[in-house]
Amino acid sequence: MMKKNLKRVIIFFAVNICLFLITVFVLINWPIPKMEKIENYDYSSIDTLSVKSFEKHEKWIKMRDGNNLFNEIYPSQSKTALILIHGSGSESRYLETLAGNISQDNFATVITPDLRGHGRNLKNQSDIKYIGQLEEDIEDIIMFSRDSLNAKKIILAGHSSGGGLVLRYIGNSNLTKIDKAVMIAPYLGHDAPTVKPESGGWVTIGVKRWVGLSMLNSIGVQNFNGKPVLFFNRPEAYDDSLQNKSYSYRMAVNFAPKDYEKDITNLRTRSLVLVGTEDESFYSGEFKEVYSPASRYTDVQIMDNVNHLNIVKDRDVIEKIEEYISS
Repeated sequence: MMKKNLKRVIIFFAVNICLFLITVFVLINWPIPKMEKIENYDYSSIDTLSVKSFEKHEKWIKMRDGNNLFNEIYPSQSKTALILIHGSGSESRYLETLAGNISQDNFATVITPDLRGHGRNLKNQSDIKYIGQLEEDIEDIIMFSRDSLNAKKIILAGHSSGGGLVLRYIGNSNLTKIDKAVMIAPYLGHDAPTVKPESGGWVTIGVKRWVGLSMLNSIGVQNFNGKPVLFFNRPEAYDDSLQNKSYSYRMAVNFAPKDYEKDITNLRTRSLVLVGTEDESFYSGEFKEVYSPASRYTDVQIMDNVNHLNIVKDRDVIEKIEEYISS
């Protein structure tokens, strides 16, 4: 009798494992939805050719794995370093107005990295190697700021997905501590109430493939995390060689909060959150409620007549960030 029961249990588990693997195989090989070229943002507001040129210099900073990452450093007389992270699929050039003004006004020396798998790093490092590597790179840039720039205070800032990465970072108490954070129109994850469907048409997502890879990761299988799951929709005029066309599963997961609710609940870093009323990707009215569990540490401000991209050039936004840095 026991042998029969054991055999049934083995058969039951074998059948379910087979069904699980078949389901995963189908999902991760499901065709990606066709990308539609739709108008989503006013890209003219970040046209890098029209940006005033500020004093800056290029620096390739060595990471713990031996690879060098491209950064631009905007110098100042301040002993505060502000590390300013770009949004998804892009690189640091469009942040020059914000970075340049902050450094020129001597509020902080600003470092704008091209994250691993972005911008000037694309040729040699088209992707991260594992989920969590972006946080390690931020830690290495913080170390560079202290050791090479003699920074006494560190502020971590980011726009869009860069803002979401900032939240992911400060929500993890095991990482190197910083003094303040700034999240500019932060992407909090696809399940956050702040996010419009498909981020306002900015991306095409291979949802079924994402689900299949999540299933594999839940049992510790990460061999297929290099498969692309997220594809960017941008006009050809702004789609040059420094722009990322798609994200692997590991990049898409890493370049966002791990769990926005838990990250906000765990937040213990003084933070400024800015979002515009005209944001094409996010529901600006939801941010104060979403950040309310960390209201003791966060100042959420909604900026009138500001959209998702021009927020990094808006004069009022720049002044608020400068005031926050000096407070």
